[in-house]
Amino acid sequence: MITHSSSHRSFVAGLAALALLVVGLAGCGGSSDQGTSRQMDMVTVNWIEGLAMTYMQEQILENRYDMEVDVREVQGGGLAFSSVASGDRDFFNEAWLPTTHEQPWEENKDQSNKLGYTYRGTSVGVAVPTYVEADTFPDLMDYRDELDGTLNGIESGAAINGQMQQTLELYDMDDAFSVSSASGPANWQALEGAIENEEPIAVAAWKPHWKWNQFDIKYVSGATTGDNVDIWGQPEDIFTIVGDDFIEKFPREVVCFLQEFEANDEQVGTLMTAFNDRGDLSKEEAAAQWIENNQDDVEQWMNQAEECANSGEELEYLPDDATYSSDQAN
Repeated sequence: MITHSSSHRSFVAGLAALALLVVGLAGCGGSSDQGTSRQMDMVTVNWIEGLAMTYMQEQILENRYDMEVDVREVQGGGLAFSSVASGDRDFFNEAWLPTTHEQPWEENKDQSNKLGYTYRGTSVGVAVPTYVEADTFPDLMDYRDELDGTLNGIESGAAINGQMQQTLELYDMDDAFSVSSASGPANWQALEGAIENEEPIAVAAWKPHWKWNQFDIKYVSGATTGDNVDIWGQPEDIFTIVGDDFIEKFPREVVCFLQEFEANDEQVGTLMTAFNDRGDLSKEEAAAQWIENNQDDVEQWMNQAEECANSGEELEYLPDDATYSSDQAN
């Protein structure tokens, strides 16, 4: 009886010590998450790269971090920026800066912050199939009739549509061509149809995008990132934009995950392909399937988040003028 009582007291003492250790570990890395929100409202646009990353992040947040996430899809980047600035949404992961989304960023940055990089080294421009013998933007004049005087843009009000129009004016081609507006998916469907029939077409294009892996297309010089930089700018980065109180509002580990998250070409490419080829799968199911097939990538992001959460360092937003790729180009 005496031996049993001693063992019992030791067992209880061990449990108490373990509990203290767990509490100590939970408090490691900064302020307590007590009172933070487990409900996050995300916004995305129907651009497949950001759409796919948003639903993939949603699945990780819900299944690995016990978050409740609502995703709203909107038409156009301007609505995404303003919904974060107004506090209606918490998070937007596809801000192309410093050029493409300069206007909506300038209009909303006083109520928004750059949390981190989503992807580094983007480009935008006018693209044609490689069988089109046009290497420069003015070369498109040789195809004016076959193109029906039309350059295929994306949704109305998109920055790239304005860049295309400015380039037409720069080369005195605005009497010969106009920029048509359509959704991003409609833009690429038009490209696909033209290529199937080996017809000329000129479309608004950007990287990263899965179509560069599927079709032989090329930018035309004079109308792409790095050319006529007053219009097209230098290489850009994709940023995660959040509200003013984001760091304080959500659990530290969640903020760390979204701040440390950064996708490379292979990850973005396979994710976009999974969404494009998802068939009858929902967006959530396609994201879950990609996660299941890419566990090493997911674990890498989560390990980075854990290291951040346990670092004890104060979490901070990026400066408003933060840029990586543009600095590298200079």
